[in-house]
Amino acid sequence: MKRIILTTITILLATTIFGQTKTNNGFADFKEFWLNKPSLTFEFQLKQRSGGDIFMTGGISNYRLKKIKPVNEVKKAEEEIWGVLVGDSVYINAYPYSKIQGYNLIIEKGYYTYFIGEPARAEKEQRELGIIKPTEKQIMVCCQTGYVILPDGTIKLLRPELLSDLCKDNEDLAEEIEAANFKLEDVYKMFDILHKYNSTKK
Repeated sequence: MKRIILTTITILLATTIFGQTKTNNGFADFKEFWLNKPSLTFEFQLKQRSGGDIFMTGGISNYRLKKIKPVNEVKKAEEEIWGVLVGDSVYINAYPYSKIQGYNLIIEKGYYTYFIGEPARAEKEQRELGIIKPTEKQIMVCCQTGYVILPDGTIKLLRPELLSDLCKDNEDLAEEIEAANFKLEDVYKMFDILHKYNSTKK
């Protein structure tokens, strides 16, 4: 009798440890991210780029997915999905907006969500992100590039002009932005403004 009970407990423990249902950790699109309801499941290792890789990608210390399973989903995980959930952190896939492989940490999720990402190099992507105007040719972009995700999921380069427009309905922040005279490279200072704006929307 004791042997039967012990065997049953062993089987139950093994099932608990090794037979758990895998949790969804991949966001197919922005809507899933916003609702915090990932629908995809992958196995992978999230690894930050090494020094050499960082240099080759213009100074961005982003992340790559390694040892992706199932193996037939590698392309999807690298180039198609919106992002992945790791613990309490979300990493957005850079490829859909920049055509550069890698993942970037979402710094804050809010009315305006923001992160540091790759500077898109191709003209089409630069135009869509607001890096260049419709009549301009592609340009070199600062390696420390701040992006903002608008409430509809659109991703835009965080320019000082855009920041002013996004916060124009908040008089105090509008005055702070005007007085600060931000430059494009003042990424984290502009993120501070977005954080204050997000706080008013909670």
